[in-house]
Amino acid sequence: MLILPVAFATAQSDGSARKKQKQAEKAKQEQIKKQMKADEIGRKRHLKLQSKDVKKRWKKNKRKYKHVDSFDRRPNFWQRIFPRKRPENR
Repeated sequence: MLILPVAFATAQSDGSARKKQKQAEKAKQEQIKKQMKADEIGRKRHLKLQSKDVKKRWKKNKRKYKHVDSFDRRPNFWQRIFPRKRPENR
């Protein structure tokens, strides 16, 4: 007879512990979400503060180096035979 109340009491405490753990997990997820949003806002603000020349340079380089593994590739056949004589407009 004494076993039933003890088992019932542990089941209740286990349920409340689970609920607290779930609330803590939810709060942690919200904190992560807020941090990501703050990072995004900071990044946008940083981009907005840059001058027009810097934005143009970023855009040019983004187009030029679109693929990461493009650094490992050799220039194509014609570029190896006829390299550029003049440097690019910079």
